[in-house]
Amino acid sequence: MSEKIEEEIDIDNTDSRKRNEVTSRYETSIQKEIWWETFFLISLVFICCILLVCTWTGYIFKLVSIPEILHVPAKRYLYFSLSGMLGGLTFGMKYFYRVVARGWWNQDRRIWRLLSPLISAIIALMIGILIEASFITTGKVLNGPTIISIGFLAGYFADEAVGKMYEIANVIFGTKKS
Repeated sequence: MSEKIEEEIDIDNTDSRKRNEVTSRYETSIQKEIWWETFFLISLVFICCILLVCTWTGYIFKLVSIPEILHVPAKRYLYFSLSGMLGGLTFGMKYFYRVVARGWWNQDRRIWRLLSPLISAIIALMIGILIEASFITTGKVLNGPTIISIGFLAGYFADEAVGKMYEIANVIFGTKKS
């Protein structure tokens, strides 16, 4: 391989590291914190997936006493919330590995990284409620896969979803100018 090609390969990376620079840029105590967060995020993904399956099979209703008449709406709202959290976790993990790899990880952003999946679940739940209340229309039949898809997207794009909810609030309640 020519030196020019080798130089291009060295430059063509996403974390500004030189070839064969393989040791962590983080000190050991920080590496432990990063791995703790990694474990936490992966654990939440597994918990969400297990709870989604438990909701789909109806097993969740045996664990939590919910009257049978409420199973269908409870299933929809659980789908929205859990898939929203899964979307938020997916976005958060993508953000997480990028900041770690690029040397931008810091302790001050931990609150955001830990709370954003919960915020995503709440946003997805509220988007679902807005759809069911006909404030937002999808033009789709709200079956399980559709609800999970909407919830995931609402969670993944929670910041944009909040912006859309702000627009809806302005329509309902008016703006300061009106």
